[in-house]
Amino acid sequence: ADVVYGEEPEVSAAISQSAEVFARRFSESAKYFAAEGENFAVSPVSAYMALSLAAECAAGETREEILSALGVSYETLLADFGDFYRSLNVEYRQGKLLLSNSVWINEREQVFDECVNSLAEKYFCYSYMADFTGDNEGANRAVREFVKERTKGQIDVDFDLSEETIFAIVNALHFEDVWDYYGNALSHTDAGYAFANADGTSAEKKFLRDDYRMGRVLTTDEFTSFFVPTEKGYRLQFMLPADGYTAEDIFTAENLAALSEADYGGVDEENKIRYHTRCIFPEFSASFDEDIKNLLREGFGVRSLFDPDTCDVTALLSDEKRADEAYCPMVRHIAELSVGKKGISAAAATLVPWYGAAGPEAGYEDVY
Repeated sequence: ADVVYGEEPEVSAAISQSAEVFARRFSESAKYFAAEGENFAVSPVSAYMALSLAAECAAGETREEILSALGVSYETLLADFGDFYRSLNVEYRQGKLLLSNSVWINEREQVFDECVNSLAEKYFCYSYMADFTGDNEGANRAVREFVKERTKGQIDVDFDLSEETIFAIVNALHFEDVWDYYGNALSHTDAGYAFANADGTSAEKKFLRDDYRMGRVLTTDEFTSFFVPTEKGYRLQFMLPADGYTAEDIFTAENLAALSEADYGGVDEENKIRYHTRCIFPEFSASFDEDIKNLLREGFGVRSLFDPDTCDVTALLSDEKRADEAYCPMVRHIAELSVGKKGISAAAATLVPWYGAAGPEAGYEDVY
């Protein structure tokens, strides 16, 4: 069920709101990874998907902390994740958003079929066996090829999973859309504009020029905002800092909430006025490739997951010894974004691995 056609499922308000709130908090927290003067992009929905799978594999305090970070109860996640996933996973003639969930289990591990079946049925999650211990290179190659294929080649990296990998969760995301139905490119402005760089220098660029849209600019004390719609109705929303403010100042969860709730209505019925606005903006690209473990620990309170003494994945692992050893050493998040004259292209991947001691060797008995 990779691609959903036809009528869009009705998604519960609880899971939609939890994803929105998570996205704002995640985005604000992630901005601190940005190197000075460099563009960066993250995909909150990819992280949300991966953590949802992690919650299903976890138990006890580990699961509760993940659910708290997502802002949703386990019952709601289990009941409504499928509709949420299907509502996002759509493909059209000129654009698409494709999500792919997967769990990669070391061949020597014993798992509960009930959990694996739940991942498949409730979370649309592929399950793969991989020999991380005996053929580590081959297992890593398989994960790499999965992400490469599911992101249409935009993310092609070696995740370098250890021989001690017990299992790993991977979400991959691919998105593309054009500005209009025919895929026509936006025109450039006739003249160049001085674009201020973060280091204080400036560069003259000809900007892309969108059509006029019915609507008024959202204006606050800290920033102004407007948007450019894609052909399939997504919005590329812009925030322009007011005098005395920087991009870092205004990129907060509170202000992102204001954007999602903004009324850009362009008609003043009382005074019989229609407002028309259009954006001019540069072509740009942005990327991200970081371990977000500390972001989740400090920003969301996810701690047990990363603690070898308290991490609990007994919902998935049936071998008590291996379950006791398993813990998550890192969460790798990768994102790529390109905005150009034809439209938007983006990809993301979130990897959540669990490590432990090397798997048992045949013919040996462990005595303690």
